[in-house]
Amino acid sequence: MANGYIGGSGLAWKGASEVTEALKAFFVSRGSADRDLLADRKKLAFRSRALFQNSSFAGALINSFGVNVVGTGLKARPSVDYALLGVDREWCENWMKKVQKLFAAWADSKFCDAERKNDFYQLQDLALKTELVTGDCFALMQQRFSAQNPFGLQVKLLEGDRCQNPVGVTETDRFSCGVETDNFGAPIAYYFTKTPPWSIDNYTDWLETIRVPAFDPLGYMNVVHAFNSDRTDQRRGVPLLAPVILQIKQQERYQDAELMAAVVSSMFTVFVRNNQGPAEDFYGNTDEAQRVEPIAPNSAAELSAGGIVELGNGEEVDEIANPSRPNPNYKPFVDAIFAEAAARCGLSHEVVLRNFNSSYNAVRAAILESRKTFNRVKYDFASDFCQPIYEKWLVTAMLAGEIETPPGYFSDPVRRNLFNSCRWEGDANFMLDPYKETMAVKMQLDEQLISRDDACNALHSSEYSSVISKIADEIKERERLGVPEPGAVSRSENVSVQQVDDGGESKDDNK
Repeated sequence: MANGYIGGSGLAWKGASEVTEALKAFFVSRGSADRDLLADRKKLAFRSRALFQNSSFAGALINSFGVNVVGTGLKARPSVDYALLGVDREWCENWMKKVQKLFAAWADSKFCDAERKNDFYQLQDLALKTELVTGDCFALMQQRFSAQNPFGLQVKLLEGDRCQNPVGVTETDRFSCGVETDNFGAPIAYYFTKTPPWSIDNYTDWLETIRVPAFDPLGYMNVVHAFNSDRTDQRRGVPLLAPVILQIKQQERYQDAELMAAVVSSMFTVFVRNNQGPAEDFYGNTDEAQRVEPIAPNSAAELSAGGIVELGNGEEVDEIANPSRPNPNYKPFVDAIFAEAAARCGLSHEVVLRNFNSSYNAVRAAILESRKTFNRVKYDFASDFCQPIYEKWLVTAMLAGEIETPPGYFSDPVRRNLFNSCRWEGDANFMLDPYKETMAVKMQLDEQLISRDDACNALHSSEYSSVISKIADEIKERERLGVPEPGAVSRSENVSVQQVDDGGESKDDNK
């Protein structure tokens, strides 16, 4: 330095101080993303899975993403720019319609699933849920032709537990957590166990792994890896609940304790003192079939609703607890925990709990803020999971002869990417006030700010071309049956206007 001064640690930023009482015991990890994950990933995944299975709030949080991101499924809408590709518009539109219908036929069948349990839209929900709960989800592209699946492509979902290094292979920067990468960090291959760890009848098969190349010879993905990276150089995902595991677990314990206290306080039991007879064993009069613990020596009396316990001679109740239940402070306290945990995950706790007790503006703000997170997760999931599977299906359908191969598709990578272009559209957004929001869409249409296709998608998740085709069919059917236009039956004349015989109009005589 010019004047010989060198700043000391913690002088410019208090957060770096090592002598402040609040921070001197603040120890942090200095590891890279992969190094930190290597130590904690499995435990985070196991704990997150346990919370999802047992905690009502954790389950509601994960399910909120599934309902609002995937819903009934993200539908493929091919969107090829015929002008940029220099192809005939009519041919391109017919090609896109055929691709869309054939992909929908494949996606609607359970034969697209290697396990034949789910269709493609159910696989989307399962894949997203697996990714959020355990941090990542893998999908293998398998080929199995059958009469029910002439395209041959099947999807096999795998949990993150099955991706691991072979036994005895040391973790390195190039090979860690079951993912082999190149010098740039791009995946080369994945290693999966033959069976899920700790399956029903296999205790050692999971020790043997199989190497699966990340890409096929044409450059399409063999392994789809859906996860969200929080740091650079991160090859595996972190569960959504990872930052709030402690809060949710403590809230679950507090909820169980409060519930048990409320149950115990509801057990009103009368103790009757015996001043005459000899002292007997203190069992109470709870019916044997209803007792938690069978009557035995040294067993205690049990409380019950409206129970009567006879005390022996010389025995008396030393103290009677009279707790105030339910606890009036329970809801404000847990609501604060819910709000913080939901906010950390990008949602409003009202949306997670489906509990809307505020004003219209407050509820609308909560829904719109949560929608931002849902839209971002939808974009990431469509890019990580849906689009690679669609591209793989498209090329297999071309090779199987089910779809015409566009000119230059295999020879020009740029044209191939343009022909693979596809939009993924889900369910229409929830309308808090359908009339106002529909009128807002109508105003945007009148001002030509949006297209009718966008309006149909926003209102009821459909395509304008499909809607207008159905309307045309309805008009023809009404003409054939002689049915008037909708609204004509209830349409009435203005009472101030009357028709006269000569076809003119005359004012009402009372006017």
